[in-house]
Amino acid sequence: MVITAASTVDVVREKFPQAVLETVEHRDEQTIILDPGSLVEVCQFLKAQLQYNFLETVTAVDWPERTPRFDVVYQLLSIEHQCFIRLKVRVGQRRETHPEVPSITSVWAGANWYEREVYDLFGITFAGHPDLRRIMMPEDWTTHPLRKDYPISGFELPEPHWGGQVPYNVDPGVGDYYQQSLRSSEGRQFNEGRTQVNPGQEPGTLPTTEEA
Repeated sequence: MVITAASTVDVVREKFPQAVLETVEHRDEQTIILDPGSLVEVCQFLKAQLQYNFLETVTAVDWPERTPRFDVVYQLLSIEHQCFIRLKVRVGQRRETHPEVPSITSVWAGANWYEREVYDLFGITFAGHPDLRRIMMPEDWTTHPLRKDYPISGFELPEPHWGGQVPYNVDPGVGDYYQQSLRSSEGRQFNEGRTQVNPGQEPGTLPTTEEA
């Protein structure tokens, strides 16, 4: 059998009829939407039987007005057959703080850091992950920056890092280590050249004579 993305969809649908919730073809790309409980089994089959041996990435998409709220997206490539397939699982019920999907690190070891990134930025947990912890944000940060309800302006660290900020009266979710704050409309703009600094500027970031 010639393995293509389209034939992969047919084989998976026939092999795992209970797992396939929906299939989508868009601009010659094939997507299989799976029941989360069958994710690992389908991935094992794709790798062992259809030579999808390269996990390109794992990411997520937040749909805050939809239930389930999140798509967890897996991009798979068969190097041998030069074809690409996308898997999706949908998780996140209403008021569910940290939805869970199975880890696929047992199938592709490279999923380790991808899953940590999704956990860090979206708050989705991966059951069975060998070392699930934040990979970008501080360990005590309790919010998830790629969720759509995260403040557009983000959270800023107080001076001496940047100026013009309004500290919160209550901790908005980073624990005791940092004080989160929002930039005020009157605050100075980001000054990437560091030509303007305050007297308490952190060591090592004062501009040189040439920069000034």
